[in-house]
Amino acid sequence: MTTTSFRGDLFISSIIQWFKNLKSRNLIIGDWTIDAPSNRISGKGKTVELEPRVMDLLMLFAARAGEVISKTEMIESLWDEVHVNDDALTRCIFKLRKALEDDARSPEYIETVSKRGYRLIADVAGDDMPGAAKPKVGYRMLLAFVAISIVLGGLFVLTERLTAPRTPEMDLNKDDVLIVRADGFYSQFTRADNEAALRIYEAVLADDPENAKALAGLSNAIAQRVIRYQGPGSEGELGRRSLTEALESGWLNQSEAKERLERSIALAEKATEFDPQHTRAWRALGLAQSAQQRYEPAQRAYEKALVIDPEDWGTMINLSELSRLTGQPENSVFYLEQAWLSMERKFVSNPVAIRPWHSSIGLAVAEYHAEAQAWEESKLWFQRVLSRDPLNAEAVRGLSNILRRLGDAPRADLICEDLEAATGTAC
Repeated sequence: MTTTSFRGDLFISSIIQWFKNLKSRNLIIGDWTIDAPSNRISGKGKTVELEPRVMDLLMLFAARAGEVISKTEMIESLWDEVHVNDDALTRCIFKLRKALEDDARSPEYIETVSKRGYRLIADVAGDDMPGAAKPKVGYRMLLAFVAISIVLGGLFVLTERLTAPRTPEMDLNKDDVLIVRADGFYSQFTRADNEAALRIYEAVLADDPENAKALAGLSNAIAQRVIRYQGPGSEGELGRRSLTEALESGWLNQSEAKERLERSIALAEKATEFDPQHTRAWRALGLAQSAQQRYEPAQRAYEKALVIDPEDWGTMINLSELSRLTGQPENSVFYLEQAWLSMERKFVSNPVAIRPWHSSIGLAVAEYHAEAQAWEESKLWFQRVLSRDPLNAEAVRGLSNILRRLGDAPRADLICEDLEAATGTAC
C-alpha cells in the first residue's frame, strides 16, 4: 500500500513565495518606484537602500495610504512584542523621510497629524492599485494570514521531522572553528586577547586568502591594535578605552598609525568584495575609516551594516561614537539606547560577547540623561542596569545620587548599604 504525505516544507515555501510575489508587485509611491524585497527605492535619478524596518514602515503606509496610523499601531506592526519607546519610531520616520527627500515642515509624502499619528499623502499606484487606491488585502489581515499559514505548515513539518530518521548534523569546517575561536578572543577587548585573535585570523587567511570572515576579523584586530594598544597613552592590558581617546592623543595622525589603518581598510574592503552581505566586514571598514577621520564614508559603511543586520549592536555602538565625533550628541545617545536593547534581545544567544558591554552601555545612557538633568529618565536607565547587573557599583552610585536629587534619601542609603554588605564597596 502506498501513502501520500503532506509536505509541510513545500507548503511553507509556497506561502512565503506568494507573500514575496505580492510584496514585490510594481509599486510606485509619488516619484519613487519601490523594490521591497531588495529594500530599495528608485527615483529622482538615483537608488536608495533602506533598512528592512524602514521598508516595512513604507509598506505599512502604502497599505493604508491616506489613513492616519497611530504611533501605537505602527510600533505594534513594526516591532511586534518587542518593547520600544516612541524614539525608535521617530527615528524610523526620520530615516524614511530622509530617503524620500521629504520635508517634515512641508511634506509631500508623510504628514504628521498632531496627537494622532502619521499618514501617507502621496499617490500610490501598482499592479493591483490603480491611481491612489489602497491594496485589496489589508496589511494586518495579510500578516495574520501568513502567520497562521506558517504556523499550520510548521506543525506539519514538525510532525514529519519527529517521525523521520535522524541524520547527524554537519560539523563546522576547520577554518570556521578557528574563526569562532578568534572572535571569542577579540570580543574580550584586552591586549593579549586581541593579539591571539589577530594570529588566528592570519592563520586562516594563510589557508584561505579569500575568507571574508577572517579578512573582516583581521581588519578589526589591526584597527583595535592601533586604536587601543599602540602609541602614547596605550599602556596596560586594556589600553585606551575609545577611538576618541586615540584621536585626542595625536597618535592616529602619525605615519606609522596611518599606514596600519590603511591595511585595515584594505582588508575590510576585500571582505566586502568577497561577501557583500557580511555585516562585520562593513563594520570593520567603518571603524578603520573613522580612525582615519573619514567620517562620511565611515557613516555609509556603518549604515550598510545595519541594512544587512538591523540588530547589529556593535555597529550601533560605533555609530554612537561617530555621532559624538561629528557633533551629534542626540544621535549618539539614540544609538546607545538601541544597542542596549539589541544586546538585551541577543544576550542568551551570545553572552560571552555581550556581557562586557551591556552594563557599560546602559550606564553611558543613564549618565547622558543625568547630564541633561532628565532625572527620571536617568533613574530608569540606572535601574535597568541594576536589574541585569545587581551589584554594579557605578550603577548603584549613580542611582543613589539620582534618588537623593529626587528627595528619596532613605532608599538611596538602603541601596548603598546593600552594596557595601554584599561586596565591601562603599558608595
